[in-house]
Amino acid sequence: MNVILTGVTGTLGSQILYQLLQNEGIEKIFLLIRKKGEISADARLKSIINNDAAPKPIAQNKVGLLKKMVVLESSDFLKPNNYLSGSDKNYFIHSAGCVNLSTDISQKELLYRENLEFTKTIFGAFSSFITKFTYISTAFSIGDIGGVIDNDYHNKKPQFRNFYEASKHATEKFLRKKGLELDLEIQILRPSVLGGNIFRDSKYFISKYMVYYLVGKFFYNKPANKETRIRLALNNKTGLNIVPVDYAAKVISKVFTKNIPQLNIVQRNNTNVLKGMKKIIDAVGFENYTFVNTSDANFVLDAKNKLEDIYYKTIGLHLNKYITSSPYEFDTKLLESIVPMPLYNTEEYLTQTIQYAKNKKFKNAW
Repeated sequence: MNVILTGVTGTLGSQILYQLLQNEGIEKIFLLIRKKGEISADARLKSIINNDAAPKPIAQNKVGLLKKMVVLESSDFLKPNNYLSGSDKNYFIHSAGCVNLSTDISQKELLYRENLEFTKTIFGAFSSFITKFTYISTAFSIGDIGGVIDNDYHNKKPQFRNFYEASKHATEKFLRKKGLELDLEIQILRPSVLGGNIFRDSKYFISKYMVYYLVGKFFYNKPANKETRIRLALNNKTGLNIVPVDYAAKVISKVFTKNIPQLNIVQRNNTNVLKGMKKIIDAVGFENYTFVNTSDANFVLDAKNKLEDIYYKTIGLHLNKYITSSPYEFDTKLLESIVPMPLYNTEEYLTQTIQYAKNKKFKNAW
């Protein structure tokens, strides 16, 4: 069995790689990695393998595991006939994508190009060489529908908050359609917001600080004083759904060979958004804040001060539609029959993951 993996330098992709490398049934792992500035694709891979957060079995066998991986840049990657045989079991895990929660119309083309069009390109190149195509989407590709959310997103009417959600849903629809046409198995896996590791090795590690970490980073960089105050709009009946990144990767490594067409990889217990935001902000030592309760995603504060103006033009512009969204919960029965969610206090987890990021000065791992 071989695996083709994209997005390996990303937050989730690197953790998926860590899991796959511990699977003795995998012969080769083919990786799409682009050169970044003066850093070669091989050097980028080594920075992941050599990182202190790599699981012990990887740290103890770096040389042997490096031989298991084949690094390919774009032009070579898109020529699978040069390195794959259609008679082998080749599983494709597509974890690459653009995460951008902006509602600005100028971002629509970028998101559809990076998420939908790129998927069309690689699917066209690989469809005749692979046993199965697993797409890593997002638990939010259904949008703001509220209520109890199950794993089937294609029997519901989505209510998109931004072009990111819409582009991911469109990509899911494309893959499902092509899978039926070609009689090729398609699997759609949808992680929620990713937080730091939860298992014993490298607890709270995450390679890149995004989404809720950006709230912590914003207030970490804005020390509180008597003149600095901020009012934060949120719906105090809704929740934050954050899943540890190593848990998500463990699930993906378990299910990519299983007949599970759609699966949400989510925390079964949402954290109340008011309590969660408080934990995040308190963890970086910012004190002068209050909350404004609203379920109106387009709510606008009156007489904003300078700090409020900056917040609502930057991070607040992207996150507001989530923290003012309709109350919801996920049905996790199938998920937890595969990999049970570890037990931990979700509010304390927020504090600990933000404190970890603060200790790292919110500097990405690679």
